[in-house]
Amino acid sequence: MPESVVASEVRTGGCLCGKIRFTVSGEPDYPHVCSCIHCQKRAGGPIQSWVSFPLEGLCWTGEGGEPTWFDTFPGETKRGFCAVCGSSVAAFDYGDTLIGINLSALDGQDDPRLVPVNQSFRDDAVSWLPQVPDTQHRTVS
Repeated sequence: MPESVVASEVRTGGCLCGKIRFTVSGEPDYPHVCSCIHCQKRAGGPIQSWVSFPLEGLCWTGEGGEPTWFDTFPGETKRGFCAVCGSSVAAFDYGDTLIGINLSALDGQDDPRLVPVNQSFRDDAVSWLPQVPDTQHRTVS
């Protein structure tokens, strides 16, 4: 594992029932909320929150192993969830070096580096919830 990943903070997280657990290390990238129809349906609410970490710093540690994956956009993007409790925990764009982690899947969320800096799919957002200000565009494509 590269020294930059080893030297960084290790975060833990998992699903509601605890079958899916993970550790992730590395600098958080582009914390944001998403209002797309897929995230709304998956979250059962008006938004879902995400933050990316280096894929090389991810380790699935729970007895359930890796989450069950659903190809939201076949060949492009898949979403990971617990097959037991249904909690959404991750998203991955094929070929990327980052893994998207659902902010609510993290055990600790008080780090200021995890505060959402943007909102994706604003046109799909519900009108009764204030939108997250655009304070930072995505730094990694």
